[in-house]
Amino acid sequence: MEPALRQHITPTTSSEDLIESCRVLAQRLKERAPKYDREGSFPVENFQELKDASLLGIMVPKEFGGLGADFLTYTRALEQLAIGDAATGLTFNMHNIAVGSLAELDLKGIGGSRGKIMGDFRDWMFDQAVREKKVFASAASEPGIGAHFTKLKTTYRRVDGGFIINGLKWFVSMAGYADYYVVPARNEKSSPDDPSLSYLIVEKENPGIRIDKVWDTLGMRATTSDTMHITDCFVSTERLFLGSEGMVLYKITREPHWLVGGYNGVYLGICTAAFDFMVDYLNNKKIPGTDAPMSSDLRIQQRVGELAIQLDAARAVTYEAARLVDERRGSPEANVAIHRAKYMVGELGPWLASMAIRTCGGTTIAKRLPLERYYRDARCGGLMPATSDECLMYVGKAALGIDMSKTSETYW
Repeated sequence: MEPALRQHITPTTSSEDLIESCRVLAQRLKERAPKYDREGSFPVENFQELKDASLLGIMVPKEFGGLGADFLTYTRALEQLAIGDAATGLTFNMHNIAVGSLAELDLKGIGGSRGKIMGDFRDWMFDQAVREKKVFASAASEPGIGAHFTKLKTTYRRVDGGFIINGLKWFVSMAGYADYYVVPARNEKSSPDDPSLSYLIVEKENPGIRIDKVWDTLGMRATTSDTMHITDCFVSTERLFLGSEGMVLYKITREPHWLVGGYNGVYLGICTAAFDFMVDYLNNKKIPGTDAPMSSDLRIQQRVGELAIQLDAARAVTYEAARLVDERRGSPEANVAIHRAKYMVGELGPWLASMAIRTCGGTTIAKRLPLERYYRDARCGGLMPATSDECLMYVGKAALGIDMSKTSETYW
């Protein structure tokens, strides 16, 4: 029997042990994945295990009680979780988009009331994730707009003690389950071409939000990414992200690795799961009329070799991009690498899963086997921000010498 993870994931756990613990946990997620996918229900048991394992604080610095993972460790840990259940991996990443981006901020040298406001917000958010085991979700995408921040229509206005938000969000992962939603919105007094956006934290119980349960999709069914109506929703001043208005677009333009590269570990995990299933199937399935495994066929060996090379290349590019984020966060090299990796894993997944089905044969489209689910989940990769086309545009502009730190050049 596997040991309980909460007994050996602590702030002193090494990166390799943390990744191994996620691999162990993934075995349990894998057992539940078919049920959650079939029902299109949220993986509550899986998230309870993430909480028990203290993984909600994976990106929180150790001095605040978290696990203090760097971006490479996080990417590799997320890959392991997604091998077990991609929907759980994706929703877990949505939590860390909010927490991880905050964990990177250096507030040293920011004094006075400004520093206190930012420090108080940081301490509150870390405490919620680490000690209270609260889950954060992103509520960014809007109908017909997606996650293109420059086009968002959700607005807020200042009132005594806080803000009033109005808008409509969709594809809100963990809708109805997450404890807090990070809502990007623009000041209703701003002009349409003003790039200023703010993050506001809305609690689950806020009477100003309503969730429509409409999520019934091809893949990633267990993310329950439903629609959220925001009507005269009051948010206190203390729940303005870092107490800062108008800085969202500038931040994600200069350091896009969370909104783009956070997904890389998820879709790399799907690629890995599909490849591992294929290898196991081919080694155990006999060639009809013989006692020889399908893996003994030279043509199959060639096909597997091709897929192995593509998977190894995607993994190397993904890990290198994460390493660059750790070493030179926000640099042109790191930002291009993150988009390159997102494109590679987003496009590799559907192709690899499709080729695995062709190689193994028609039996593997049966829902009693996981390969058809891997294919459906992988199809979503190129649609998640940044989309595959947006990644190509970003890398292409950078190659042409265009300054991608300018908000005027962003696809957001």
